[in-house]
Amino acid sequence: MKLNNFFRFSFLIVTFIAVISCQSTESSEYENPVHYDKTEQIESEIDRLIQNDKPAEALQWIFHYKKRKDLEQLDLDSLDLTGREDDALAGMEEKLNTALKKKDYPAAISIYESLMTIGRDDLLGEFPDSARLKADHISYLAEIDRVGAAAGLISNNYMDLSIFTEEDLHFLETRFSSGENRKALALILHEQKRRNLEIRSEAESILSHTVTMEDLIEGTVTVWVDKGLRLEKGVGYPDQVIGSGFFVDKSGYILTNYHVIESEVNPEYQGYSKLFIKLSDDRGEKIPAKVVGWDRHFDIALLKTEIEAPYVFSFSSEDQYSLGQKIFAIGSPGGLNNTITSGTVSAVNRQLMSMGESVQIDVPINPGNSGGPLLSPEGNVKGIIFAGIEDFEGINFAINGNYVKNFLPALYEGGALTHPWLGIGGFQEYDTLETLYVVPDSPASRIDIARGDVIQRINGIEVVRNQDVRDIIMRMVPGTIINLEWKHEGEAVSSILTLAERPDIPFSYAIKHDKRESLIPAIFGMVLEKVRKEQYQVKKVYTGSNADGANISANDVISLKKWVVNEKDGYVLMQFLFKGTKAGYLESAIQLGSMLESSIFF
Repeated sequence: MKLNNFFRFSFLIVTFIAVISCQSTESSEYENPVHYDKTEQIESEIDRLIQNDKPAEALQWIFHYKKRKDLEQLDLDSLDLTGREDDALAGMEEKLNTALKKKDYPAAISIYESLMTIGRDDLLGEFPDSARLKADHISYLAEIDRVGAAAGLISNNYMDLSIFTEEDLHFLETRFSSGENRKALALILHEQKRRNLEIRSEAESILSHTVTMEDLIEGTVTVWVDKGLRLEKGVGYPDQVIGSGFFVDKSGYILTNYHVIESEVNPEYQGYSKLFIKLSDDRGEKIPAKVVGWDRHFDIALLKTEIEAPYVFSFSSEDQYSLGQKIFAIGSPGGLNNTITSGTVSAVNRQLMSMGESVQIDVPINPGNSGGPLLSPEGNVKGIIFAGIEDFEGINFAINGNYVKNFLPALYEGGALTHPWLGIGGFQEYDTLETLYVVPDSPASRIDIARGDVIQRINGIEVVRNQDVRDIIMRMVPGTIINLEWKHEGEAVSSILTLAERPDIPFSYAIKHDKRESLIPAIFGMVLEKVRKEQYQVKKVYTGSNADGANISANDVISLKKWVVNEKDGYVLMQFLFKGTKAGYLESAIQLGSMLESSIFF
């Protein structure tokens, strides 16, 4: 995927343009969110959550109002929370029991760790602890033939291997041997040797085999999506998408990019679409495949074919990239399969995705490489190739393999992945993470966080960037209770918070549920104070924002003329007359624009 459109995250036009045919509105439709300050309203909402099987969300309300009651911030003496807390905790226990019976280990781990967070470990005496649940999760994945997912978690330092029993280790040794998951097998054998346990000769034999470049090529495939014919001036041309992929499971599971197979799963696409893969051999046979799971935000997808993988790739167990580190890629640029290119890591932590960071590489990449593996010199997967900047040689990007390993179990479950969030848009400046915006009806909106508050810690871990928060909660699921610490007007505050499911595009959700004036700081980076109808004074401009780039500064006066939201193309425009202090209060026409996809949210 070329990034000719990738850096349209924000733009500035210093003249008015004709209004384009898209949604235009002087103010968003908005109803003020309900604040349950009255006793009966609070109790009613908590009861509703408990009855709707949302005890974790109910506990957030209960603990929040208990603290407010203790601090005498509200007259809540008549508020009955004790019985409701007991009901919510009973609901958590019931959900934990249900999750264990269904072997839904991510849900069980979430509930267990949530109860630990709120200090109710007294309820967990008869349940296996979090470490044991993680061990059981890996064993269960291997048992139900999701060996690639189990191997990914082992390679991602998901848990301390010392938790495994001797029986666990022998079972995983067998599964990783038959599945040829070399890296995971090596880690299991290392633990067995540490305990002086017997190791089967078959496992030793697999690891003694030296992986060759030919092996790696055999494990790489060309991904073809046939979209029928494309008509241009009455002439039909084959419409095909070509990408790359690689086997992560002996039973035929393949990883590739979401944008390669998007037409297979995007409900907005109404045309013909048929997915195939081609192996690295010379036969060129088209083998049918299907999409199992996908994640648009991280540009990854898991495919399934009904063939046995000729070679299974292993993920690297290294968490970090080193600048200048030697790497190479295998793919099908222009449909030319078995193409190997090499280079180095140029930069890390590039914020090209709305939820994660990318690795910049100088490995030569062309259309058709998308979805191919980025490999260490040992042949282990470090990432997935996904993009390059058109007309810029040697500036290409890969998805960090740590994300992929973490998401593999959910990809095997099928469908679009969901992610947890707090509902905060953050502004990063030096070593401070300031709250820029709180999304209505999000978890954060219910615990009195306000713009300007400084987010400090999640579950005791210090955070100074938006990505720091996302990296912590990314391993959790919606419904998990966390402890959040922040500063409000210099005063330390803490509260529990129950993670919710993140909307696909937070700004699209916020525009439908909030006032325009509340959105402007987050979208354009300036805080406005209304002077009269459609006229505002600028109170603050955030460094590096769109407003800052337009030389807008505090005390400038703007007269808003048009507010345009185009959800189809994913942007918002604000047109206004501007009298700036830096321009001697001469009036000029300004148009600011910003993409709705944004990396500020967590």
